Order: sequence, then C-alpha cells, then structure tokens
Amino acid sequence: MASYRLIFGILIGIIFSFLSVFFFNMENIFNQIEITADSNLLKAIALLIGANFTFDILAFFSGTLTVAGFLAAPLLAWLFIGYISGSIAKGLRRGIIASLIVVVVDILLWIIFNIVSGEDLMALFQGVRLSETLGGIISALLGAFIGGSIGGLISGPYEEFY
Repeated sequence: MASYRLIFGILIGIIFSFLSVFFFNMENIFNQIEITADSNLLKAIALLIGANFTFDILAFFSGTLTVAGFLAAPLLAWLFIGYISGSIAKGLRRGIIASLIVVVVDILLWIIFNIVSGEDLMALFQGVRLSETLGGIISALLGAFIGGSIGGLISGPYEEFY
C-alpha cells in the first residue's frame, strides 16, 4: 500500500521550496526576479529555486562566526521546508526521508531549469564557485535534515492502519 502521507509531504515541500526564501528575504530575491521575469520566465523560476542554495555553510565556518550570519534566509527556509514535509510525513525516519527527497528534487529542478533557460552550469561547478555551490547544497541538506527530524519527531510515530 502506498504511503500517501510521505508522497503528500514531498509534494508540499517541493511547492514550498519555490516560495520559502521569500518568507525570510523578500527584498533581494524579488528584485532579481523582477529584472529577469520580463525577458525569461524559466530563468526567473531557476532563480526562485536557486535562491534556496545561496547560503554557503563552508564559507561561514571558515570565516567569522556570528549568530546573525548563521540565521541566513536559505538555511531558515530549508529548516521550514524540512519541518513542514517531516510533520506531514509523520515519524522520524519518514520525516528525514521526505525532507531529503525534497532537497534532491529541488537540486534536479534547479539544474533542469538552468539548462533550459540557457544558464552556464559549468560556471557553478568549477573554480571558486564550486565551493560556493557545494556549500549551498550541504547547507540545504543540513537544514532539511534538521527540519525533517524535528517535524517527524513532533508529529509522532507513524502508524499504518489497514
């Protein structure tokens, strides 16, 4: 029997990933999308998804540590996405699985929309930008893992009824 709570949690997490950075950092992202939405709608969608991967946790720990710097908008967004998808999926293991699947699907959507809109992906994955991109992906995985585990724990254990 299919687990509808897990599938529903993943879908809601993917939908929230398009808008989640807006909740914490509306001004910066909105200005970028306003500039590119007139010419290329797919580029604007890629910017919406890519805004979730802008917090570089590797550079944060190699630089000066501040509490305000750690509470960056993309990390808070991934905590929120993980919490929502984990609480819908219900259960610690299922919450973690749902939130990490949301991150993987978002990475794939981000890459696909960048390819279709004509963005140069090699610039994201070489040189100095490689550590920024990997730091963004690691921070997304970390935030979704923590949020999914908290959401799964709060919602209680998963019970399947027949």
